[in-house]
Amino acid sequence: MSGAATVKGVFTLGNGSPLAGATVTLTPVDEALPADGSTITPTTVGTTTTAADGSWSFTLPSTLPSSLQTYADDNGGVLSLEASFYGQAPDGTVLTGTDYVDAGVATGSATTEGSAAARAETANTVAIHPDVDTTQVTPADSTLVDSADTADDSSATFANTYQAADGTSTTGFSPDVVDGVDYSAVKPKIGVPVCVPSKHVIKQHDYYTAVGEAHAYYDTTAAFEYNNTLSSTWGVATSVDGEHWSITGKVSRKSSTGHAVGFANQGPYWAKRFQIPVEYQDVDHQLACPNHKVTHSYSILPVKYDIPSGGAVARYGADVRSKDGLTAYRKSNPAYRARLDQKQYATITSGTSLTIGYAAKVFGVTISLDTEYGTSHFQKITAGSGSSEHDIWGAKGKISGNPGVIYSY
Repeated sequence: MSGAATVKGVFTLGNGSPLAGATVTLTPVDEALPADGSTITPTTVGTTTTAADGSWSFTLPSTLPSSLQTYADDNGGVLSLEASFYGQAPDGTVLTGTDYVDAGVATGSATTEGSAAARAETANTVAIHPDVDTTQVTPADSTLVDSADTADDSSATFANTYQAADGTSTTGFSPDVVDGVDYSAVKPKIGVPVCVPSKHVIKQHDYYTAVGEAHAYYDTTAAFEYNNTLSSTWGVATSVDGEHWSITGKVSRKSSTGHAVGFANQGPYWAKRFQIPVEYQDVDHQLACPNHKVTHSYSILPVKYDIPSGGAVARYGADVRSKDGLTAYRKSNPAYRARLDQKQYATITSGTSLTIGYAAKVFGVTISLDTEYGTSHFQKITAGSGSSEHDIWGAKGKISGNPGVIYSY
């Protein structure tokens, strides 16, 4: 990979129509937020304008300012950015939209797995919605350092799908309707004085988060390792009211943990997810717009690997044995199948895992993520000396390609 990094996306109105001619402002995700909750004005990395179809792009300079380069160096060659639109409807109602994008800034011989993955990311489409919350919403206190991890990811498509932090139904909820007024087709005023943004941390807490899994069926053993860096990409949850949330864009976390965690020699007939403790922040984004009160919108962001006081360095998550065995094998794609002979092993050390749709429940909101495999992050399956054939297959591709996860029979 070479050349300056470019990030891109698409902004629309609530009804999906393009948001044209709008200013998009980019700020660094990793700019430190004070632990005492005090407010900062985010640093502007740059601005760009949406095209007629709502698309936008921004190319970073080849040589980054030192502060941005430090953020990228500490994040495995990836500069994570928040791309925001904020404006006003003709009646003065604030309209906002936020995307999260990664810029792979490590190039040439210095490129990294994370940087290469960031450059391969596709553009997100994000709708703008009215932001009328003038009182900060604080998530309920949580004494649980727990996870929403489940073996069932069949319905785990949270992008643009709303969920309620208190677990109530979101049927009938529309982020575009305020006091009976539907803003889904309302175009914001272009070229008006801009709103002034600021942000601060409302709360931060550690939650155990599923980052991978490994499988071992008949006469096999499983291993999984997550070593030295947080090498995952999280779906970021955003909200305009602090109660209803959706996954908007993704943010990479590649920072060094200085630790290796994992498991080995588990099996046979064993398959589980693996969880690590991660610190998350609930961030309040404030907007002070002309002739309008200050409004609030929110995001939930992963920060770092962080062991809670007295907590486990890692732990086992959901039982995923249902993905192995004869029935699962018969349902698998024949092109993804392979045989593992006696005393042989297969290891994934490249590519990206399947999305873990229910990786953690953070401040009541379900978060998803992808984990990238590398020499420091791998799934391994080892066959014993049993006389029956050991069959394995990839979840999303050939074992010799990008299988994501190796299943076993």
